[in-house]
Amino acid sequence: MPLPPAILPPLRPGAVIHGPGSYGVDTLLDGFSAELKRRGFRVGGLVQRNHGPGDDCAERMELVDVATGHAYDITQKLGRESQSCRVDPTGVAEASQAIRNAVASGVDLLVVNKFAGLESHGDGLSDEMLAAIAEGIPVLTSVGSRYLNEWQTATGGFCDLLSPVADALWRWWGPQRMYQDLVQGVADADVRRVVTGDKWVLVETADGLGVAARQAPAAEDDAQRWTGRSLRDLAAMAAQSWDPLEIAVGVAALNAHYNRPEVTGVPGNGLDLFAAVEGRVVVIGGFPQLARRLPRAKVIDMNPQDGEYPEAACDWLLPGADAVAITASAFANRTLPRLLRVSAGAEVAMVGPGTPLTPRLFDYGIQSLAGFVAIDLEAVVRTIAGGGGSRDFHPYGRMVTLHRPSHS
Repeated sequence: MPLPPAILPPLRPGAVIHGPGSYGVDTLLDGFSAELKRRGFRVGGLVQRNHGPGDDCAERMELVDVATGHAYDITQKLGRESQSCRVDPTGVAEASQAIRNAVASGVDLLVVNKFAGLESHGDGLSDEMLAAIAEGIPVLTSVGSRYLNEWQTATGGFCDLLSPVADALWRWWGPQRMYQDLVQGVADADVRRVVTGDKWVLVETADGLGVAARQAPAAEDDAQRWTGRSLRDLAAMAAQSWDPLEIAVGVAALNAHYNRPEVTGVPGNGLDLFAAVEGRVVVIGGFPQLARRLPRAKVIDMNPQDGEYPEAACDWLLPGADAVAITASAFANRTLPRLLRVSAGAEVAMVGPGTPLTPRLFDYGIQSLAGFVAIDLEAVVRTIAGGGGSRDFHPYGRMVTLHRPSHS
């Protein structure tokens, strides 16, 4: 019997909490929704853009439909000396159609610019917002601290309160969504070969080759199951399947797209990133020469050797760690989202030949990526088809490390 497809976990409504004025928060929600749209997620709703002093009673305020870009003027013309907030309820009511359209289309994320004075009294966009929450659609909004009690009452406390910074929004969005994020960036290319060896699998296209560690013992494999499928179709299995072999092929397909020969970065082994860290270093997975490279590291492995910790130790050792190196196998076996949540605040690197080399991963809590780029494709194919491991095919490519750009 086939396994059911993987589904994304539900998200509680996210509310960005802020003090007086909301200009920075408006920009934050606008930028976050635009980035998700750029990556291929279906985003709907309204963001606010102010043209003037930059506070809630700006000279001119607009609500912009995230899906279409259509702008609704919501400014009452009360005169420059007016002390009243100049939000036009008629304009807000007209703009509310954008939210209803988004809910009807089942968007991946609904952005509602704010829960403020009108909504605190049950007016404005409150009905549309609560209807979306009832439908199970992820909702992201902003709430001024003066309206926090009303927001908590409206949602029954079923919400996540977020700091007004981009990292908080990405943590709320959740690392489970990074799989779909990567799939959406894959070109719909033709697949030349799929090779499933005893230890590793590979997917090859005209542009390159990607590898992934096999997550289950070797078994009878019907090669016809991969015939005629596009690269993006295979990559989707990394996000949708629970079958270990299908996930491995899906990850290899992702890497065939992202780890192409033209990828540039810093050469070397990703474990060396933490050689100078003085605080606690935790390594997830057994790496070759680990004791020499990181002699003080605490090692967690599914099959711990002498001096190593079992998998259950993650919840004890990862919180408060200064640096965490995670094997790329955690990406393939779907334990990475949990590890990233528990490692919040640490410098995190994903290391191994199966690491996708794409900046898309940086927003999910990873600062460095160390992965494999194949150079001699035929040699890698022969090695994996013959049952070889990573040490055997490493000489036929190069390890590349990418770092998250620092924010000045």
